[in-house]
Amino acid sequence: MGVLIEIVLALAVPAFFIAAFWQGLTVRPYPIKTEKVSAAVRLAVLTDLHSSRYGSKQETLIHAIQEQNPDIVLFAGDIADDKLPHDNTKLLLAAIGNRYPCYYVTGNHEFRTGEVEKIKEMFRSCGVTVLEGTAETVMLNQQPLRICGVDDPSGFSLRKDRISAGWKKQFQACQAAVGDGVYTVLLSHHPELISYYQDSGFDLILAGHAHGGQVRIPGILNGLFAPHQGIFPAYAGGRYQLGGTTLIVSRGLCRNHRPRVFNPPELVIVDLLPAPEEKGAQRNGAGTELFKARY
Repeated sequence: MGVLIEIVLALAVPAFFIAAFWQGLTVRPYPIKTEKVSAAVRLAVLTDLHSSRYGSKQETLIHAIQEQNPDIVLFAGDIADDKLPHDNTKLLLAAIGNRYPCYYVTGNHEFRTGEVEKIKEMFRSCGVTVLEGTAETVMLNQQPLRICGVDDPSGFSLRKDRISAGWKKQFQACQAAVGDGVYTVLLSHHPELISYYQDSGFDLILAGHAHGGQVRIPGILNGLFAPHQGIFPAYAGGRYQLGGTTLIVSRGLCRNHRPRVFNPPELVIVDLLPAPEEKGAQRNGAGTELFKARY
């Protein structure tokens, strides 16, 4: 019996650490049913890349996006990093910027570079629309979808505990675009601004920034620490219902900084599905799998 226990431990301990620190790219699906779309629309959401490397010329990440066949790609901040060159970001943008409708908002690390305008121009040069308190309506699968976006709050104030009038002005400008029955998405890097997001009129808010709380214990602890939220963050990653507004927080794609524990980088896929369909909604002539997993 003692030998058997030793063998089990010899196998279990390495397996545990491999699972805990695995940094392979995952795809996190979120289906959302809504009466505001008549045909399914697939959104690919990328946050917190921080110029991380995903294989030669970003092929792993690019292939993962292409394999999901999104109708639109949304960048919710910290795609570029303040401590690393932007080469990996440029490779990604060059590959997908003109392949899909793409929209981007800044995160705090883009502002930390001191060259945020150059970064925005890099996105624009690759065919990506930069949102700065602005809203655009795009036709996808013969129906409108409105994409709004605000700059990171750090672009307006150096105080971490203060949301400035400049950010509020951008947020309110986006809010002014809602209310006409068009499904509306807001890109906003920070997930913890719940007092603004709750019943804000947006159908969906997409955020990042929390990096999944860095350390997770599946089924027990959703995150250990996140910037601007501290210990045991309430909005580390996942789907949250804020009245009539849905908030989805990506755990992000960063591989560069603190170790991630049971918290692999993720590509978020949001499927907007026409209600009240229950099975296999059609998109682009093909069936879309409905995921019932809890995140």
